[in-house]
This record gives sequence, C-alpha cells and structure tokens, in this order.
Amino acid sequence: MVRILRRALVIVGIAVAVVAGTARPSVAQQKRGALFAIAGGYFPTDLYVGLNINNKVGFSDSWTYGARLVVMPQERYGVELSYARAVSDVSTSNDTVSFGEPTNKGTVAFDQIDISGLWTGYRSTATGYVSLGLGTTIITPHIPNANTDSHWRFAFNAGVGAILRIGESLAARIDGRYRGVTTNHATGSASYCDGFGYCYGYASTVYWSGEVTAGLGYRF
Repeated sequence: MVRILRRALVIVGIAVAVVAGTARPSVAQQKRGALFAIAGGYFPTDLYVGLNINNKVGFSDSWTYGARLVVMPQERYGVELSYARAVSDVSTSNDTVSFGEPTNKGTVAFDQIDISGLWTGYRSTATGYVSLGLGTTIITPHIPNANTDSHWRFAFNAGVGAILRIGESLAARIDGRYRGVTTNHATGSASYCDGFGYCYGYASTVYWSGEVTAGLGYRF
C-alpha cells in the first residue's frame, strides 16, 4: 500500500511541476469560483490493534468520491470547502483470530469534511497549487458481532495539485493529499470489544491516509 501511495504522489508531483513550469501569467479572470465533483483512490493504514489478542485491523485500498468548492478571492490565493467519502473493507493480520463473520469482517467508512487554503502559481490555462487544510473525519465502523459507534475526529491535510481550464465554464483538476486524523484516544485503551471477547483500540494517536483524485467542475 505504501509503495502504491508513493508512486501515486510522485505522479501527481511530476504533473504539478510540469504544469507550474509551463503556465504563463494571464489577466485575472472574472470567474473566481468553481464547484468540482471528484473521485479517485484512497490509501489507508492500520487503525485498530488488539489489546488482549495479537491482531491488527487494517483496511484495503478503496475508491473515494465527493465534491470541492473553490473560491479565489485573490489572484494567487483561494479557499476550498471539501467533502469526501471512502469505504474500505476490513482485513486482519492474524487469520486464526475470530473477527466479524467468517466471510465478512466488515467495513469502515470515512467521511471527511475540510476547509483548506490554496496557494497557486499565476493563473493561466493550467495552474498548479499547494494546499493546507483542517477539518474533521467521521469514522464509522460496520463490523459484525461488535458494538461500534461513529467517532468525529479532528483532521489536517497537505496536498499538491493542478487545475486546468476547459472553455469558459468548465475546469478539470488532479490532486494528491496526505491526511492525519487525531484519534483522541490513548493507545492501549479500548475503543470497542467484539462478541468473541476481544477488545481493540487505536493503533496510534494519529491515523494517516493518502488519496489521489481527479475531478471535473463548473466555473462561476
């Protein structure tokens, strides 16, 4: 997973470098906002670890999708409001330990709401940018034979990307982001216990994930 994420971020970085190197300054456009629909890949890490059993709970890479609203009040600075959702299948490190159901270990949903600042190159047909953001991630496990609740957690992210104008009203974008989510829970303390008597807590005080997305938007 880490290797896939690194390759994806390298590809995005190269794309942004090419865009930034080829973009030319242009006259400021009257249209300063855009609403994008986005989709791409979500790359998670381990979230839970067994407290009274030798077992780690991880997730498969999955799709993510959502929407991003961008407003550019100044030539090289913008604000973005973003929502994205990903649902990953659960996997465990120890197959001899009962977890969930024999054919269904469950899923975990991640709903991410962020507000970010965008710093761009000179706006042209193609414009590269970097982003820094804060927000919240709602973690919702769906694990058979376990009592689980949704948890709202503070999140932060950093990313790079590029926006390409297509005609008068359309735009496309590509984006890569790395996200941290504070678990707000000391490691070694229980987050939930399943029907088999095994208890699990957060693997670390910060849960890390990455995403690479592309999107199409309407400029206004």
